[in-house]
Amino acid sequence: MGKKSANHREDREENEENACKAFLVILKKIKGVEYIIKCRHYKLNSETKNVDFILAPKDEDCQSPRIAVEHTIIDAHENQIRYIHQLYDIVTEIDRRCQEKLPTDHYFALTIPPSLVRGTQEEINRLIGEMSDWVLNIAKTSTISQFDQFRKCVSRLYNEHEVSLTCGNPFSKLNIKVGMMPTIPKEPKKERQDRFRRAIEEKLPKLIKYKEKEYITALLLEDVSFSYSNPGDNLKDLIPNQYHSEFQLKIDYVVIFVSTKKKMIVGQVWKEKDKLYSTIPEDRRFFFNQ
Repeated sequence: MGKKSANHREDREENEENACKAFLVILKKIKGVEYIIKCRHYKLNSETKNVDFILAPKDEDCQSPRIAVEHTIIDAHENQIRYIHQLYDIVTEIDRRCQEKLPTDHYFALTIPPSLVRGTQEEINRLIGEMSDWVLNIAKTSTISQFDQFRKCVSRLYNEHEVSLTCGNPFSKLNIKVGMMPTIPKEPKKERQDRFRRAIEEKLPKLIKYKEKEYITALLLEDVSFSYSNPGDNLKDLIPNQYHSEFQLKIDYVVIFVSTKKKMIVGQVWKEKDKLYSTIPEDRRFFFNQ
C-alpha cells in the first residue's frame, strides 16, 4: 500500500512539474519575461506552504512580481486517467499503421469505449488490427460529403460495443493523422461545470492569500479527458457565487492544458488579468511537442 501511495505521489508531482514547465513557456511568449521555478510544494519551503509552485524571474534584476501557481487535474469519470493512457497507446499504434496511407487534408479521430481498451494483449492487438483496417477502408471508400451527411462521424459495432470515427480538418501543428476522442459522460455540460467548480472552489482560497501578498496568481487546470479543450460555457458561469468578485480581481491567469501520459499537448489561456475568454483567441492557444 505504501509503495502504491508513493508511486501515486510521484506521478502527481511529475504531472504538476510538466504543467508548470509548459506554463513557463506560455509566460515567456505572452509577457516577454523568462521565469523559473523557485520553489516546489513537495520540497520543504515555507513560501510554498499553501500553493504548488512559486515562480520568479530568471533575471534577478527584473522587477516583475513572483507568481504563485496552483495545479489540478480534471477528469471526466472514475479511472479516466487509466482509460486515457490505454486509449492513447492503442490509437498511437493505429496512427503509426495508417501514416502516409490517409488523405493529407483530413484528420481522423477514433472513439473507443473503456470496455474495449481493458482487454488482454491478444484482444488489444486484434482491436488495433481491425480498427486500422477500418480507418483505411473508410478513408478510401467515403467522400467528405458523406462525412458531412453523418455530421462528419461514422460508427460501427465491435464486439457488441459502438466505435466511432470522426473526420475533420487536420491539426497542422500536431504530426498525427489518427487521434483519439475519448468517450464523454452522459451529461457532459453538467459534469464539466461540477468538476470545474470543485477545482476552482478548492484552489481559489489558496491563491487569494498569495494575491494579498502581492504575488501574481495562476491556476493551471490539466484536462486528461479531452472533454474540456473548448470551454463551451462562459468561464464566469463556472465560478462559485461566493468567489465571483475575488476571482475577477485576484486570479491573474487561468490556463487549461490538454494532456496525455503526463505530457502537455495544448495550453489555452482562459483568463489573463482582467480578460475572460469565452472563445480562446488563436494567439492564446499554445501547442507543445509530444
